[in-house]
Amino acid sequence: MSFLKSRNLKVGYAKRTVVEDVNFDLKKGEILCLLGPNGSGKSTILKSITDHLKLLGGTICILEKELNNMKPKERAKEMSVVLTERIAPEMMTALEIVSIGRYPHTNHIGKLNKNDKEIIEESIKIVNGQSLINKEFKSLSDGEKQRIMIARAICQEADTMVLDEPTSYLDIRYKIELLNILSKLSTEKKKTIIMSLHEIDLVSKIADKVLLIKDGKIFKYGPPEEVITNSAIEEAYNLGVGCFNTTLGNVELPKSIGEAKVFVIGGGERANNLYRELNKKNICFFSGILFKNDIAYNTSKSLANDTIVEESFIDIKLDKIDKSKEYIKECKYVIDIGQSLEGINRANIELLNFAFENCIDILSLRCEDLNLNEKRFDTISKIIDMIKIDLNL
Repeated sequence: MSFLKSRNLKVGYAKRTVVEDVNFDLKKGEILCLLGPNGSGKSTILKSITDHLKLLGGTICILEKELNNMKPKERAKEMSVVLTERIAPEMMTALEIVSIGRYPHTNHIGKLNKNDKEIIEESIKIVNGQSLINKEFKSLSDGEKQRIMIARAICQEADTMVLDEPTSYLDIRYKIELLNILSKLSTEKKKTIIMSLHEIDLVSKIADKVLLIKDGKIFKYGPPEEVITNSAIEEAYNLGVGCFNTTLGNVELPKSIGEAKVFVIGGGERANNLYRELNKKNICFFSGILFKNDIAYNTSKSLANDTIVEESFIDIKLDKIDKSKEYIKECKYVIDIGQSLEGINRANIELLNFAFENCIDILSLRCEDLNLNEKRFDTISKIIDMIKIDLNL
């Protein structure tokens, strides 16, 4: 049975529709992330769900009860909200801010009883906010404020939480801490969470469902692995240059255009770093021979003039070796990334020997000497500097 669902929501301002036909269906404890370009309507959807904006059409229900028909206090017991607006209360401590979350459950004078205080204390512990409770809220950092606002939402004890861009203004440490808190609330407290995020790479790590919005419509909806694809992100965000690599969660800048004078042999994390350094300095390159499961494969496909690729876990075929040799003959340099040359990688030693026999300069990041008259370097930057000087870049 659905816990929270929307049917044909139309949201906007007065008579201006921003997004229409918004449909989702969530089980208790699931996390829904709204994703899309700036101005696509993510915040408008959230504000309409929380009744900060009146719905222009459609319904949203919790356990078949329409939220539109609930009184404010009843609605507050069902749904807590953390919006992007930064509150700046005067002379209020973090503890007092958190305590506000209990008011839907208090009597008409708002007095907190023992149970309320225990819930407030537990909520603060969940966000690791014990050291903040006596500090003035205005004096806290953005990350600390966000934790306190999450604690306020938790102690409201609503089964549904709505958050608008909760990671905005936070550094990487606080982003990770915050998303970890929300993940635990979902799995351990069975909170159903709806939130918008800008960071595409984070969405796939926390969301059970994703709404991808484009041009006032729901472009895609479903599990992250079905919604967040290279082609979907490029189309939804109108990426004319560069790309987003959904496999690694990386943004890649547009690749350099020109004649490749460098062939990079080997893969792995160091190859990823080298590809980006070459591209930053406008040095075009070929790469190979990479296996499809190599961490460097997707980056190379985005940045290299061409990438010689072999299927995973098999010996490199002769046609891939021959194609690599053709490219090496066109280049002035071969860069040996220093990856193992044993096992299924052994074909790469043939490429290094070929470069040596054809008097192509070999620039190596390998610790050991291959006796191929290679020039050995201990950092990528030194290789890049040498190439730039030699090519007058």
